[in-house]
Amino acid sequence: MPLYEYECPDCGARREILQKLGADGKSLVCQQCSRVGLHRILSSCAGSVTKSSSACASGSLSGGGFA
Repeated sequence: MPLYEYECPDCGARREILQKLGADGKSLVCQQCSRVGLHRILSSCAGSVTKSSSACASGSLSGGGFA
């Protein structure tokens, strides 16, 4: 299962959640303000266009490879 990062649109709190492919954050609850419905955000690796983006894809920035 992939690890997704979500952000609360009300308070801006972020959290990482393991979910099945294609799942969304509509039923997720913010741990800070209890709002239902979080928005998935792109990680800095997915959004960057630098030499480090290839390192991110290989798993070297996360401290290891993919399991």
